[in-house]
Amino acid sequence: MSKYNYTRRNFIKIGSLAGVGFMISSCKKDKNAPENLFPNYSEAIVIGSGFGGAVTALRLGEAGIKTTVLERGQRWTIDPNGNTFSPLAFPDKRSAWFETTSIAPLNPFVLPTTFDSYAGVLERVRYDNMDVYAGSCVGGGSVVYGGITIAPDDNLFAQIFPSEIDYQKLKSVYFPRVKQMLGTAPIPQDLLNDSDYFKFVRVGASHAASLGLDVEYFDSAYDWDLIKEEIEGTRTASSINGDIIYGVNSGAKKSLDQNYLPAAESTGRVEIKPLHQVVDIQQITDEYYKINVEVISAEGAVLEEKAFHCKYLFLGAGSIGTTKLLMRSKEKGYLTLINETLGQGWGSNGATMAMRSGLSETTGVKQSSPSSSAVYDLNNPISPTVLDMANIPLGFECNCLIHLGLTLDPNRGFFTYNPSSDDIDLNWTNNGVPKASIEDLINRLNATNGGVLGELFTLPETKDDLTYHPLGGAVMGETCDFYGRVKGYDNLYVMDGALIPGSTACANPSLTIAGLAERNIEKIIQEDIT
Repeated sequence: MSKYNYTRRNFIKIGSLAGVGFMISSCKKDKNAPENLFPNYSEAIVIGSGFGGAVTALRLGEAGIKTTVLERGQRWTIDPNGNTFSPLAFPDKRSAWFETTSIAPLNPFVLPTTFDSYAGVLERVRYDNMDVYAGSCVGGGSVVYGGITIAPDDNLFAQIFPSEIDYQKLKSVYFPRVKQMLGTAPIPQDLLNDSDYFKFVRVGASHAASLGLDVEYFDSAYDWDLIKEEIEGTRTASSINGDIIYGVNSGAKKSLDQNYLPAAESTGRVEIKPLHQVVDIQQITDEYYKINVEVISAEGAVLEEKAFHCKYLFLGAGSIGTTKLLMRSKEKGYLTLINETLGQGWGSNGATMAMRSGLSETTGVKQSSPSSSAVYDLNNPISPTVLDMANIPLGFECNCLIHLGLTLDPNRGFFTYNPSSDDIDLNWTNNGVPKASIEDLINRLNATNGGVLGELFTLPETKDDLTYHPLGGAVMGETCDFYGRVKGYDNLYVMDGALIPGSTACANPSLTIAGLAERNIEKIIQEDIT
């Protein structure tokens, strides 16, 4: 706890021991407390409210530390009328972060639309050879992800992460802590066995079994009772319409704005400030940081420029956002002590997207509910591969399945600062490993069960030039230590996907990021915050 947080009991005790003169001296000293010296001061500031930021904010609040969360996006509250978020099929301005057309990666399934530029929930960052998708709202990526809460395989984790990370403790302590907060659960058996909305899952599982592959019905951050109400027609149809990447209007997705973030606010020590876009970071003394912020409107106009100050600064703006802030601040001469590894070690998590079409059996008119299972092909001859059984909200029988693949891709890119745009550029070349490994698996599935790779609506056979899983840029053990402390600076921390070495070992990254954040903030509160 801060040395400036005197309690009433301690103040009276000090006065009785040292007399009036000492109390007068203490009052004078209080005038130099940081909250009196610096405008908009909080003992801790968290930038971003995704998995790393939300975990950090809650645990700081529980420890009694005054904390401000700066979030660039809007706060979206579920409307009882079921109209908070943009639908997938006919997207509007609520869908995208300052774009004017649809940014859905599966364009053949989405009606062409144009709309006004607006602070929507999902950002697409376009680089050469790679499009990166990221959440841009209170709750960050949890609002736009598929709710998949899955732990990496032990052996694969050891191939990616340094030995200093105790994976068994992550699995036994921190992952369960995250799952409890999120309220995760696997798909109920009645939905899995009987619902038309999950026929595609049953077909995919039977095809995997024909190759002797394991299928995992993973924990999901969805309220399955609400999904049943959607199916029964007593709640706004949203998940069952495929409305996942722009938010779920029924409230069935258990995003961070339903759990971690309100819990943080309920401590009375955490305040979340939406539409506060951080520009750069300065260390102004050995102890304190200045955060320069643009307060923006939902239409993107800069309403005000403000400076926030803190002693403890936590970055949770995501792989792209956190890396950009650190690199920009270093290049401006504000954080010059960060070492040369900053911007290195970026990966796409080996993400791919592919379709099987022309299947002999039906896969369901209504295959539009959340992902609930994954196929494991860890002995794939090219690279270990995991396929998420994704949904296709078409509304007609397509005799097709779509898969989101994750591979143990060794490929890594790096960022460079671009002074002309005051932004960062990604240097990335696709090495073909993710594409080759998922196509190997799909070709084996087709050879045994029928079907072809791609073709429906002339969709490219495999997409390996986009990712929802950006990882790296301020990697543990390099730019940061193994608890997220930025090397060269006290009380400056990375708590999000930028800390991950390019891959979460064939698993969707949300659980790993949140689990590491739980581990790291526990250590930081114990050892660093005085």
